[in-house]
Amino acid sequence: EYIPTPDEFVAVEERPVKIQDAPLKYPEIARKAGIEGSVWVKVLVDRSGNVKDAIIAKESGANAGFEEAAIEAAKQCKWKPAMQNKQPVALWVTYEIKFQLKS
Repeated sequence: EYIPTPDEFVAVEERPVKIQDAPLKYPEIARKAGIEGSVWVKVLVDRSGNVKDAIIAKESGANAGFEEAAIEAAKQCKWKPAMQNKQPVALWVTYEIKFQLKS
């Protein structure tokens, strides 16, 4: 199976679609401090729709544990894989994970 690098462009007819989110654990240090934030993660979705790798594309800047929690959640998501010539292909996808305290 071909695995693209995180910065490699791969032409596809259909982009991956997230079909199952994972539970997001709000970092305790952020909750106690009342801090909210967002993290952009980049995940490698394989041909089966599983996340094979996850990296931080853009940090929250809060230094409150958001990045670690985002990576943990991102790795547990399920995806409908990208399609190219009616075949599933591995592809990196970047998306935002928001941490918001419920008011």
